[in-house]
Amino acid sequence: MDRGWYWRLGLVIGVTLVTVWLLMPSYYSLFKVDRSERNNLAAIEKAMPGWAPPAKYRINLGLDLQGGIHMVMRVDTKTALEKRTERRGDQIVRYINDKQLGQVTVNTDVERLQLTLTAQDPATMDAIEKEVLATFTDFTRVSRDGANLVLAPDEGQVNRFRDESVDQAMLVIRRRIDKWGVAEVDVRKLGTDAIQISLPGRNDPEQAKELVGTTAQLEFHMVDDTTDFFRQHYQSSPPPEGSNITLTTADGFPQLQGPNREALLAYVKDATPQGRVVMLECIASATRKGVCDSYRTYLLEKEAPLTGESLTGADASLSQINEPEVNISFDAAGARQFEELTDKGVGRRMAIVLDDYVQSAPRINERIGGGRARITMGRAGGRPLEQWLADAQTLALALKAGALPAPVTTGEIRQVGASLGDELIRKGSLAAAVGVLCVIVFMGLYYRSAGLIADVALLLNGLLILGGMALFNATLTLPGLAAFVLTLGIAVDANVLINERIREELSHGKTPRAAVDQGYDRAFWTIFDAHVTSIIAGLILFFTGTGPVRGFATTLIIGLLASLFTSILVTRVIMTYFVHGRNAQTVSV
Repeated sequence: MDRGWYWRLGLVIGVTLVTVWLLMPSYYSLFKVDRSERNNLAAIEKAMPGWAPPAKYRINLGLDLQGGIHMVMRVDTKTALEKRTERRGDQIVRYINDKQLGQVTVNTDVERLQLTLTAQDPATMDAIEKEVLATFTDFTRVSRDGANLVLAPDEGQVNRFRDESVDQAMLVIRRRIDKWGVAEVDVRKLGTDAIQISLPGRNDPEQAKELVGTTAQLEFHMVDDTTDFFRQHYQSSPPPEGSNITLTTADGFPQLQGPNREALLAYVKDATPQGRVVMLECIASATRKGVCDSYRTYLLEKEAPLTGESLTGADASLSQINEPEVNISFDAAGARQFEELTDKGVGRRMAIVLDDYVQSAPRINERIGGGRARITMGRAGGRPLEQWLADAQTLALALKAGALPAPVTTGEIRQVGASLGDELIRKGSLAAAVGVLCVIVFMGLYYRSAGLIADVALLLNGLLILGGMALFNATLTLPGLAAFVLTLGIAVDANVLINERIREELSHGKTPRAAVDQGYDRAFWTIFDAHVTSIIAGLILFFTGTGPVRGFATTLIIGLLASLFTSILVTRVIMTYFVHGRNAQTVSV
């Protein structure tokens, strides 16, 4: 046996052990905890042994397999546009008065989304028109008649606003559902003005409707970063074992961080100082949009002196020194409150809180008047500019979601029964088992010992597919089960190519050693090319499809990668052992 065989054997054993380890959360969530607790990460963590991986690394069952709630929410962008046009008219009038360009009044036609500015002195309208169009670039001139100037939103800005309204609603819904503890929620845009929501494992449509349909709350709280509360609490009362709560120093003051929202809040609940409240910041996943990898604590003053009702706008941009920033503006009442708040809080941090989540906590460097402020994001940590700009755009969306929420109504809501899911699992599992059994029997009868080796690789291939899905926290749907069976067939097809190639080499008079080595070497590129082209097709399905199509594509891609590993490496390790290590004189293929 050459040295290369031993490292291949070690790799196969290592991958197998890691796969079994990764499947522990899936095993416990499906077979060891009650069905009602299947989506409760804390319950799964409690049931598992301490050496098992975190419960988030598990295979989630889709709505079609475990039942739940299916919702379609309609975003009323028309009403949002009407309110925005009215608010813009008030802003334009205040701007003209501040610039002392003349006295004007505004009349809003909400049906046609038009503003009519009327100047008290017609002679001032030329200067007013020039200044307004240069400043408020999201509006264009419709007509001009003496002292009357008619404006309407730019068509491109209207389309952008409609898209942003839906994005804002999706952001709020994701955060709200995350607080509810549904880890495998599926929230996606449906058409131009609707959002489709799948809540596997949930059975109360009215509660779901109330959860996602209410208006987001935006508040501004002062951060209490003068006390050492988190450090003292961590040292005097260590967190529960297995909670993975750690003490970190972010932004220059101690904070607690952990992967489980409920565990963090429960840990500090009874120890929080009077007049203070602990809120969390979501540390977003770098690979899964809308998912929090962990949470970080902030100690805030309980009173919120300013809310999102006074916010009139928020936009992300790049500063003159090419740093991302978010520019926010308030109405007249909000501007006065914000000026007073920043005057008293110079040098302190002010947390921007949306639905009990801290979106940002910038430091107040000076008193800010005029109703306009700038939140600088900085570029610490060596991250690319694009990532910081994306963070700034997300913050702007979050601010606008709380300040200018488009009305959201329930277009459709239905409950998918768990009994249907159980029936689909039984039938799908039976189909998969029958298909695999037929393949195993055929390979053993037709290729004899080489077929049995392929059967071993086939079983390992199925294990690797499930382990890969657990690693990426994938959701298994009924189409995913179909893809699972399909990839097992593809894996067998690769072994058929190898065995036929070995037969051909033996027919040419080659020794078993030479036939096996050349059979694998010469079949490699055919197998590799076939798998790569199928993976490319799977990627296209994943990035262009939605719902069940993406579930099918995910399982297909993971299965193809597992098939490459088992057909090229695993079966060769076993076959090489018999013809090299045991010096077999014949090969049964």
